[in-house]
Amino acid sequence: MAVPPVTLRANTDPSFVGVAALTARHAAQVADFEAWAAAGQWAQFHHGHYDWWAYPIMRSSAYGRAYTVYEAEIAQLNADPQFVERHRRGLQLGALAWGWNVPTAAPVAAPAPGQVWSHWPVRLHKMARSAREFGYDAVFESLAVYAKRLMAQGEVFQYGGHDLSWLFTGGREP
Repeated sequence: MAVPPVTLRANTDPSFVGVAALTARHAAQVADFEAWAAAGQWAQFHHGHYDWWAYPIMRSSAYGRAYTVYEAEIAQLNADPQFVERHRRGLQLGALAWGWNVPTAAPVAAPAPGQVWSHWPVRLHKMARSAREFGYDAVFESLAVYAKRLMAQGEVFQYGGHDLSWLFTGGREP
């Protein structure tokens, strides 16, 4: 008996920019991240609005479904080694802006001016969710360690009336 092919859920919304446009916008954003980091302009990370294309997830956003990715898009993006490398680098640079070293899952030893937590739990949530949905387990675990550390220090993981801590504490999405 033949097994039917698995059909992955795809973003068919007419507003979706498409994988090629998402990849291009993502590449441009990570290039900006690299420039900001090289110049020590960590505040740029804290004030920019780029989460939707820098850290794509399986949820709609303020842009509707323009940058939403589902399993089909994630599979296509994960098949592109350059995208994967840039995506992982973008996650690392975003965390470095807060003084968190993703590969070591520890604070940056001597943070530069501006490498501080910016009280954006929604951004950390999106970053970690993107890492998890793309299958970057070690990146997700490092970001979860950081989130739990922040929560232990009293940071409230709420945004828009929603509890975001579930992602880091093993809870279920509300």
